[in-house]
Amino acid sequence: ARRSARAGAARRAATVRAGADVSPDVDDDSTRSRRDDPDASPSRRGLLLGAGGLAVATTPGLILPGRASASPASSRVTLAALNQKRSVESGGTASTGSSASSSKSRYVAWSGSERNTVVGDGALSLSPMGVGTWSWGNQFVWGYDESNDPVLERVFDRAVDAGVNLFDTADSYGTGNGLDGRSEVLLGEFLRRYPEKSERFSSSSAGDRQEAEALRRRSEVNVASKFAPYPWRVTPGSITNAAKESAARLGVDQIQLGQLHWSTGNYQPLQERALWAGIADAYDQGIIKAVGLSNYGPKQLKRVAAYMKRRDVPIATLQVQYHLLSRFPETNGTRETCDELGIRLIAYSPLGLGLLTGKYSTTNPPPGLRGFAYKDVLPALPELLGTMKEIGDIRRDPKTGVPKTPAQIALNWCLCKDTTPIPGAKTLKQLDENLGALGWRLSESEVAALDDAAVKAGKSTSQNIFQTG
Repeated sequence: ARRSARAGAARRAATVRAGADVSPDVDDDSTRSRRDDPDASPSRRGLLLGAGGLAVATTPGLILPGRASASPASSRVTLAALNQKRSVESGGTASTGSSASSSKSRYVAWSGSERNTVVGDGALSLSPMGVGTWSWGNQFVWGYDESNDPVLERVFDRAVDAGVNLFDTADSYGTGNGLDGRSEVLLGEFLRRYPEKSERFSSSSAGDRQEAEALRRRSEVNVASKFAPYPWRVTPGSITNAAKESAARLGVDQIQLGQLHWSTGNYQPLQERALWAGIADAYDQGIIKAVGLSNYGPKQLKRVAAYMKRRDVPIATLQVQYHLLSRFPETNGTRETCDELGIRLIAYSPLGLGLLTGKYSTTNPPPGLRGFAYKDVLPALPELLGTMKEIGDIRRDPKTGVPKTPAQIALNWCLCKDTTPIPGAKTLKQLDENLGALGWRLSESEVAALDDAAVKAGKSTSQNIFQTG
């Protein structure tokens, strides 16, 4: 009865209550993304994952800093126009499309306001974008330093003030060197302190109302955590215990969205059934409010969906690497399978671990392992980034007239593809840039032009090593 009462709400959308205007701060970094595979540090978890997992991208997302407003229509940039320009420059014949940007491609037009998406048979209402917190505790890839914790808390506060209600983490974010579960710990602390630290709260006569509003926003925050299928987690109880441990680090009685971090179907199929049973048990026991998955392909997704149907457990979300340099969900059946099963697609690494921000090039590669992992992709970026900048120059901010950045174009592309992107943010500047991707949408021809430019780039980022078919 509980689930049948919620079933009618599965596909509804609720209008987002947007926050106050957010003014940019001056920080050092430009926007980056975050990710869906754990780091490799000296702990047993880190050693398990190893450096190979870093070829995987990740990320998460956010919401509107003010009242939703449509950006001026862009009729000048079209697929045909951009193709013609490239044709003239290359001396070739203009193309009007490609297999990757054809019928399998999704486009959702601007509705005039940002709307939340209801998932899990009505269990959760997710903001259009979330925030990924892989970098909140990860030293190996993101150079986490505890001295930056106050800045991270300001990022959290401002995001919630702006209406963001989805924060994605994992029990493997921050492993090793005494940082196990650090991302979850930080999120729990920030959430508990939020009402008193909200930028909107003051000691004025309206303070009581502001505090009540802050408490309401806190109550609507959805923390999504992922449980890693480590080799020692081979029983259903090990997954339910992992969920309980994550809840304890977060300081909550129930995790809104509990997710299996990846499938073991490629290398340990017997363990896979225990994982499914464990997360279903966690749902039945009320440890998690909704069930999500990560790094599942269409075949394995159908198998787990059949199992969950027998258990009467709805699957709310699926996280996959999805961005302009990783469009596999459009071509391998993942998009269609999610639509068929009523599962919301969450796009992690929507900025390609920073490659789509315009910050990096062959002469200025990303630092550390990212630079090594994507050295072959960097030469293919200029033309794609050029198309993104052309569109951004027309898609200017209606208030300031400033062009939309490549990062904002990349995130808006994910929104137009009917996904919930979850980019990371380590600074207020990064968060504000991410927020600037909301309140407008690219035109269908602009999305097609970006699709075409991505195909012509001829390079894709590596898929997560744990991604199944």
